[in-house]
Amino acid sequence: MPIYHPLRDSIVSRQEYLVQLEDYRSSASFAVSSVASGKDVRQFADIGFGKPLSIVIRHVYTGQFPQKRLLGGNPPMLVTSSLKDITTTSGAAQAINLLQQNVKAGSRIASPAASDSGTPLVYYSPAVASPLITASILMVFQNFDQELFNHVSQLFTSLGGIPIFMPASAYLIGAGTLLKLAGNVANAFLNGHPVLNQPMQLDFSIGGGSIPVPGFWLISENPIDVSSYVFDTNNGLTNKTTGQPYDGPEPFVLLSLDGAKQDSLAKFTPLLASASVLGQFLNQQNSTAVALDAISSSIGVANDVMFRKKADAIKQQIAALPKDSPDLPNLQKEYSAYLANIQEAVLKP
Repeated sequence: MPIYHPLRDSIVSRQEYLVQLEDYRSSASFAVSSVASGKDVRQFADIGFGKPLSIVIRHVYTGQFPQKRLLGGNPPMLVTSSLKDITTTSGAAQAINLLQQNVKAGSRIASPAASDSGTPLVYYSPAVASPLITASILMVFQNFDQELFNHVSQLFTSLGGIPIFMPASAYLIGAGTLLKLAGNVANAFLNGHPVLNQPMQLDFSIGGGSIPVPGFWLISENPIDVSSYVFDTNNGLTNKTTGQPYDGPEPFVLLSLDGAKQDSLAKFTPLLASASVLGQFLNQQNSTAVALDAISSSIGVANDVMFRKKADAIKQQIAALPKDSPDLPNLQKEYSAYLANIQEAVLKP
């Protein structure tokens, strides 16, 4: 899986970046000097276990896709993401990030247009409490039933930037609604052939893993020769010499990882938890929607209770240790991370 990072004034592969990271750590902190619009780009906040984390789609480039069809016309594009958290979710609930009509080959999409359905948000946590998170990005081009566009658009109007999750076959879950798609609509959604389908692993505390750092992550299906390019938040990749955006055949998605706290995205964690749990138990009639507020609230409380139990267990460990124990800093960081993920104030110690 190709992943690229900025290093000084160049873009390097993931492997080369890790080799040079120690020597260039001060200059490899994803400073905006390597971004064409640097004066208008905020600095990234540090990420790590116990700190906030947001993953946002900054740019999508379709490359040679979609390929021309005999009957003409361009198929819609679907970009989804999924998260696998080894401590808090039992399964990866797929989320709809972009669903856009009539996309041409070589298209550059910075974010969903006002008239299109979608959100750039892939993930948000007020404090990372998992030792390892895997995020996967998928890009598909195919015809979708207009009913799907209508349902997705309707759900997105009430989410405030939070993705629509697909917790199980043929279901969509919004902020307060659970929708069952008709069979033909669901089949078209599920049976696409992705042109990009890549995971990104973030290892926060397991030995042997590379340490995640904030900044831009460029993900493509196949390797891209990025030696002549720099990051540009408007075009994804821009040629150092000509200033022209990358126009090669490979599609890519440019992500940003940041550790700044975003209180407005607090609904993400409970909704992800709800989608993961409900995916195991859903059973309703086609083309029907049910109110989800009570169920989602219950699952959110259960999620809070789980974090509270973990926090209490860590607190007992801390109490049993001497004040000069070398284990105290890590345990205190873990304890704070669990508390930060509790949504209900009454459940906080």
